[in-house]
Amino acid sequence: MIIFIAFLIIAGALFHLFKKKDLPKQKKATIHSKKDNESELAVFRIGVSTEGFSLAESRNKKPGRWSVPGETIKIDKFEINGGFVYVGGRLNSTHGYKTEASLIDPTLKINTNSPDYTGEEMGYWPSYDSITPRSRAAYLEWLASDRSDPETYIGYVFLYFYGIERRLLVDDRNRAVPYHERKALVLELERLKNIYGHNRSFNGYVTSFLSYLWVINHKNDSEQPSNNLLVAKRNFTSVFKFLLAKTVQNGKPVNEDLALAWVKSHPDYSLRTPARRCENEFGVLFKLRYKTHFGDGMKIIPNKTRLLIDYHTASASLRGNHQIKLDLPDASVLKVPIRKLMDLAESCTKELESLSRFIGRSGNSRDSIGALALLPNDLVGLISAPRLDRIKTWVNSKESVRDRLISVKSLFDHLGEKPPLKINKKEAEMLSAVAEKAGVGIAPDVRFHQSKPDVDGKIMLFLGGHGEDFSPSNEFRKIGTILRLGSLVAGIDNHIADSEISLLENLVTQNKKLKEVEKRSLSAYMHWRLNTPASTVGLKKRLETFRKSDKVAISHILIGVALADGRIAPTEIVQLEKLYGQLGLDKAMVTSDIHNLSSDRRLRAKQERATTVETSPQAQPAEIPSFSLDLDLLKLYEEETTDVQSVLESIFADDDVFGEPEMETRPEVQMSSGVIAKLDARYQNLYEKLITKEKWPLEEVEKFCREQRLMTEGAVETINDWAFDNVDAPLIDDGNVVYIDLEVAEEITTLQSQSQ
Repeated sequence: MIIFIAFLIIAGALFHLFKKKDLPKQKKATIHSKKDNESELAVFRIGVSTEGFSLAESRNKKPGRWSVPGETIKIDKFEINGGFVYVGGRLNSTHGYKTEASLIDPTLKINTNSPDYTGEEMGYWPSYDSITPRSRAAYLEWLASDRSDPETYIGYVFLYFYGIERRLLVDDRNRAVPYHERKALVLELERLKNIYGHNRSFNGYVTSFLSYLWVINHKNDSEQPSNNLLVAKRNFTSVFKFLLAKTVQNGKPVNEDLALAWVKSHPDYSLRTPARRCENEFGVLFKLRYKTHFGDGMKIIPNKTRLLIDYHTASASLRGNHQIKLDLPDASVLKVPIRKLMDLAESCTKELESLSRFIGRSGNSRDSIGALALLPNDLVGLISAPRLDRIKTWVNSKESVRDRLISVKSLFDHLGEKPPLKINKKEAEMLSAVAEKAGVGIAPDVRFHQSKPDVDGKIMLFLGGHGEDFSPSNEFRKIGTILRLGSLVAGIDNHIADSEISLLENLVTQNKKLKEVEKRSLSAYMHWRLNTPASTVGLKKRLETFRKSDKVAISHILIGVALADGRIAPTEIVQLEKLYGQLGLDKAMVTSDIHNLSSDRRLRAKQERATTVETSPQAQPAEIPSFSLDLDLLKLYEEETTDVQSVLESIFADDDVFGEPEMETRPEVQMSSGVIAKLDARYQNLYEKLITKEKWPLEEVEKFCREQRLMTEGAVETINDWAFDNVDAPLIDDGNVVYIDLEVAEEITTLQSQSQ
């Protein structure tokens, strides 16, 4: 009976050891047993490969040895020349295993007819002596190559990595490994990281190992590590802790690189979606804001906790922590500095929310002008933006102001983007924002000129732009309205004289109430207006609801503009009559309005001459004009009521500038009592199941969906839309293997906890 029980235990152990999905052909083992007084047949299916997998201990007694590059190791048909592996029959483990996991025993069987390239037969912590002959064949084939195929199953890369771990942690304890070899092994680790670092697990281990090696091999402060050794996911690297400790110990300020690494690696803080999605932009913006807030950096008083540098090995045969304790303060444990950095990180994240939301939508590119328009202005000059550089060079090449009147399509061409079918308010704002980031202003700028360009029309560029904090004054709006009226009247005879242009320019340049940036903007707007056909579409309908006094005030301003040069031709009277009709005014009043207004101007000028203080003959002008645009017209405008001014601004604004919503509307989402949107119970059940691990076979996901009576494709889309509504990022990446973004799940969990 004891023998039978022992047999069952051994059989069960073998079953669990070799159980694996899609193993090669298996054979049954039938076992007879007695149960009480009844005779029964118990059938156990033990998965044992028929491919000759050897369970017996290797008879190879040769001691394991380390091979170096250039030495040829021949195993079956494979010739391995790259070195950096242990070869032999015996090499003791340092952690309970009988044999070193990476040791290649040439006497063990391999199956070169059917290599396991996909790693289907590999265990979680592989060792060369326990993997199948098919897996050994695939691993040896990779070792015999240049070891750079990015599609290689990551378990084989880890098996190779185990040997390098042992060489540098065990063999090199007393600096037995030559310096040139240590350096070559570090370079090999960096090469592997570049090729296979897309795997999160491998990237974490190799980064942590390289960081640990840098610290234990550190000799002087002139040595600087590569930036990729500073940051690890949810954990501090050895390099970061060491450099922070040295900085604090020496009484120096914490620089922006260390500050960024601190907040990105802290185990108690997780960057939100905008910071992760816009990783490069976040890093640059954080450093910029850090300098603004802390100057050269925070200074931290050394604390008493001593620094412990450790590395947790990947190899099961070396399993455990390798530690060194240094007489330096471990500032990474301090709470006050990291709280300040977390607050700064949140502020930067908020600045990037619009950009993150834009590039997170399907079809949107981070290199598009839509994305560029959403960049914080002071970030533009600090990141690579070839499109903006092209615009700067192009505009600076234009020598004269007239050359800066360009077609809208040419601007899109220089931005490297196809123009839209029509420019709406949102696209007009985007175009203005992108130009501003290139240091160029656009007229019309829909934000300030109450007009927007047409995709088939022109725009006027001016150097310097409006700037980030531009806010138009009342004088700016007033002059802008008069310029529109002036250009409308100046163009009624289809000819704009130089004198008319000069008069309108003087209206801007001689106005002492305008700031210089306002003058540049209005001057560009004036040139655009004079070169853009005026449209009165819709004005008549809008004027129908106005009071008679408002219409009279408008007619006075129109006549005032027409009289700007002191005369009015019969052809202009005809055109004014047409304009009156288009504006819903009585065209029969044009002649009398001209007479009354010009008479009033002459009377006013006469009164002013009579009250002028006598001066010497040389100081008096030879003739006082009957009407001066920059004096009389402005005075007339100012005499009108504030209501009339606002009326003018509204009726001359483009129809669709104020009719469009300020922000893009999104479908209403049913919200819970807290901050996170609700999810239907069936989808919630599926969601909670999926987030228990990072990847699932598609068949299992389809099974879960059937259990909830859901269509797989529709369920994935619904959950992704829900995740996007809450954290601006999809949760599920589907395919033959379904991947779950656990970082997104963690962010959703945080929101759910806040809503309770």
